[in-house]
Amino acid sequence: MAMHIAEGRDFPDFMYGQSYMGSAESYLAAAVFRVSGPSLVALRVPMVLLFLVFLLTMYVLARRLHGTGVALVSVGLLALGSREVYGYESVTEGAIPETLLAGTILLLLGHRLLETADRGADSARRWLLAGWGLTATLGLWSTMLVAPFVLTSGVLVWLAHRRLEGRAPRGGGWALTAGLLVGALPWLAHDLTRPFGDSSLATLADLYVHGGTGLGSGQSTGLVSQVTNTLTISLAYITGGSAIAHPRSAPAWPLAFDGGWLPPAANAITTVWGLAVVLLWAAGLIGTLRTLRDRRPQAWRPQSYGRLAMLVSAGLATVAFAASPTAGVAPANNVRYLVGVLVATPALIAPLRSLFPPPVRAVTLGLVIITLAFGTVQAFRDASHSPGEAASRQLIRALQRNGISHIYGGYMDCDRLTFISREQITCAVLFEGPRDSLTPGFDRYLPYRAEVAADPKAAYVFRSGDPRNETLARSTCRWQSHWQLLGYEIWQPAEPCGVTT
Repeated sequence: MAMHIAEGRDFPDFMYGQSYMGSAESYLAAAVFRVSGPSLVALRVPMVLLFLVFLLTMYVLARRLHGTGVALVSVGLLALGSREVYGYESVTEGAIPETLLAGTILLLLGHRLLETADRGADSARRWLLAGWGLTATLGLWSTMLVAPFVLTSGVLVWLAHRRLEGRAPRGGGWALTAGLLVGALPWLAHDLTRPFGDSSLATLADLYVHGGTGLGSGQSTGLVSQVTNTLTISLAYITGGSAIAHPRSAPAWPLAFDGGWLPPAANAITTVWGLAVVLLWAAGLIGTLRTLRDRRPQAWRPQSYGRLAMLVSAGLATVAFAASPTAGVAPANNVRYLVGVLVATPALIAPLRSLFPPPVRAVTLGLVIITLAFGTVQAFRDASHSPGEAASRQLIRALQRNGISHIYGGYMDCDRLTFISREQITCAVLFEGPRDSLTPGFDRYLPYRAEVAADPKAAYVFRSGDPRNETLARSTCRWQSHWQLLGYEIWQPAEPCGVTT
């Protein structure tokens, strides 16, 4: 997508092959491609920059809500992580950096509106309202994971309006409306030009009810299993606890889960880690609610409302994840849907001051820092030891030497090889079909499927050990060559092959 945008060939509103999750990451990467050309490194530059802006914004928000000490500790912890956490923050999938940044900005703007309810110029409030509206709809267009922050920060905006008691800034409603509409333009352009069944809202509702990516053929065993998995697996994975819970798990290069690999299940460490997160969240919530019980007029505390919004946002994100089938089937592979919990890091750290004396608090924070530092070392070690893009380029050169420009492959390989080769190799996905056959899989960009299908000598490239290789071996196809390279099996037909249905 980023290559096509940079070349002026296409300007998509949503990700290829789906009518949800906006294409913001692709447009940002396209801007980098115009300068440096396409590469995996260039693709990740915008993601890293977005994450750095998130850290800066988080520091400002945390300092306003909890003080400088908590803000510094929060940013320090968020800068560390694990292989899985770094993967979600740097790989262009799932709109993770946008969720973190948009969620933090929404809470910051909502809090600022509360602070300026008793003071401040009307012009400042108008800019805050316009900024909140723009961030809300742009964030929702990019990913619905921003929804909890839109809801909670929206309550802050409403409270600020109530506090003004008829002294609302002139033009404030127009400023808010303008921000909402500008941010929603790509969303509206898509949904208003397509049938409702193809709209983003209909697609999201179907995915949430029936399960999204990563479920495969699995099926959740029910709500109890989903909640249990969330508490004992998912919360630990998204907050970095997996660094010591499963230190010998398979390397997650490119800092993300690879193919069909399933991370280890829960153990005592992930369970304790997850429950500790919940207990800190509950302690923060109880403390904030106690502060807000003071009904005296002089007890107006925008700071406490901001803390409450931060905690409730994380709670809503966790509840939404636990209520979805994903938590029952793939609680570790899909914890990116829980990334909103990271925005509440300051609110999880702050209760340590009231729950524990200084020595215990220091030991607790020290253990967390050591865990995340260990995870950070793991991530960089795996990255430095992985062949990464070089192996893909070697495979591409071997295919080109053999006159292969069109291939069939697996979902996790197709677009990667097409991208790294700059479309010199085009690939179509094949899944296992009935009766020793292969069937077209999930091709996000359908023109590639047509290109490959038009080539009677398109090769088949699957990872060694993939059952699709066995299907090809049992087929009646006549092969010009069959060879292995870098963990892949390459099947080059001598004539049109009838294995694909």
